[in-house]
Amino acid sequence: MSESKIDDSGKVEHIEHGKACPLNKDEPDAAIQEFRAREESMSTWQAVKSYKRIFIYAIVPFFGGMAYGYDTVASSATVAMPAFLMSFGAVNPVTHSLYAPSIWSALWTAMANLGQAIGAFSIGPLAERIGRRYAIVSCALLSCAGVAVQFTATTRWSLLIGKILNGVCIGGIMACGTTYAADIAPLKLRGPILQGLVLFTVAMQGTALGIIRAMVPNKAPVAWKIVFAIQWPVAVLLFLALLIPESPTWLLSQGKVDATRASLVRLYGQNNSIELRLQSLQMTLAAEASTQSQHKASFIECFQARNLKRTLTVCLMMFGTGLLGVAFLNQNTYIILTLGLPSAHAYDVGVGGFFLACVVIIVSWLFTDRIGHRRLWLIGVGGNVLGMATVGGLGFVNNHAGLWAIAVVMNLLIPWQIYTCTGMAWTMTPEIASSRLRQHTQSIGFLVQAVSSWLFHMIVPYMYNTDAGDLGAKTGFVFAGLSALLLGASWFVVPETAGRSVEEIDAAYEQGIPPRKFHKI
Repeated sequence: MSESKIDDSGKVEHIEHGKACPLNKDEPDAAIQEFRAREESMSTWQAVKSYKRIFIYAIVPFFGGMAYGYDTVASSATVAMPAFLMSFGAVNPVTHSLYAPSIWSALWTAMANLGQAIGAFSIGPLAERIGRRYAIVSCALLSCAGVAVQFTATTRWSLLIGKILNGVCIGGIMACGTTYAADIAPLKLRGPILQGLVLFTVAMQGTALGIIRAMVPNKAPVAWKIVFAIQWPVAVLLFLALLIPESPTWLLSQGKVDATRASLVRLYGQNNSIELRLQSLQMTLAAEASTQSQHKASFIECFQARNLKRTLTVCLMMFGTGLLGVAFLNQNTYIILTLGLPSAHAYDVGVGGFFLACVVIIVSWLFTDRIGHRRLWLIGVGGNVLGMATVGGLGFVNNHAGLWAIAVVMNLLIPWQIYTCTGMAWTMTPEIASSRLRQHTQSIGFLVQAVSSWLFHMIVPYMYNTDAGDLGAKTGFVFAGLSALLLGASWFVVPETAGRSVEEIDAAYEQGIPPRKFHKI
């Protein structure tokens, strides 16, 4: 079904298959090209001053990052709390000390990640049906229930159920939140906003570890209950999604031209080239639709034609976080504790690592685009090979100085990975995906990341734990090797996206340009 419509500027539009585009498709639109060139020529600081509203509305995805960051640490670091071990741990018959059995240590973290995988996959169709905002609110509501199950848990199984339920919500929030952030961000703010999401995630990880550190002296169950309860106010903050404008990309894909215009006005202001922005978005979606299916976006389409290469690249980068050893570093507090460092010192070093990452991310806003996203990713993976090999080598040093060296290197790798690898993955994957398939591609990406995290969180405890492989810090050698494989694959398929518009990235993929040569276009 199609219809014609005249917008406020007098430009005739044609709406077909739920999309609006200029009626005369062959006529070059000089005004739109000039507008796009003007956007590309802006400096980051000029964009910040011109589009202040974007940062206000991006606070909801940032809150999603907070929820993800807190849950990540709460699911892993609580295992090292004395109060938690007294409630859910076991007693070593030889040393008579408390420890978390490998199977349960693995299940609590890994199954939470499996929940994230389910949530990330499920949120795609839901967000396409009801919109990004309502999808986020739905996940936040369910998260409150998941936290309640964890808070009231009295058995290992009930705690596991709560972690899985909350994981479903966290996966959905992150997949939808990153998509929304990329949808509303203008070209020059796309990187800073997506890196801002990483900043909020890391800051909350450090905060969570600090809270756990403060609860360590308390041996009563209330200590670990407080850690889980703090997730409630974080989830409630996500209800602010009801107050922000809906994604213009989603609205236009549904054929809601007037609603798209209203959303753009809220995002950019009445006098900020609204009609040109609308027409530019129409042209982008129409161009993508002309080379893809004319039906509504679907998961199947992500694996067809040119989209396959883009989807597989997203999957490589998101699965790559597991190959880098994130699961190993996430449990560094418990690992260092089992090696003999006092729990208070183990937490202190961990908190320092997360807040160093925050400083690095903030400073990096000044030069990330100058260095390039692809280059940073490759440097990050290469540096991780050396860092993990160093941790593995220190595993042969059996003295107090060696313990401190392991603690320091592992916690230096955390900010290194967050800035150069995780941060770049979260920034680049929404850029690599086409606008039309962004939500579905992000859902696939976070599904793959969650599966990767689930897999490695299941395996890693059996590598380092004293009642299993007993590798300890030597586990670093495993991830040094896996990182080397990731580096080789990334060289050929990860493109340069810094400073490139959606249209330029679309054109490069359609023309079959090798991703490693995108920086030359």
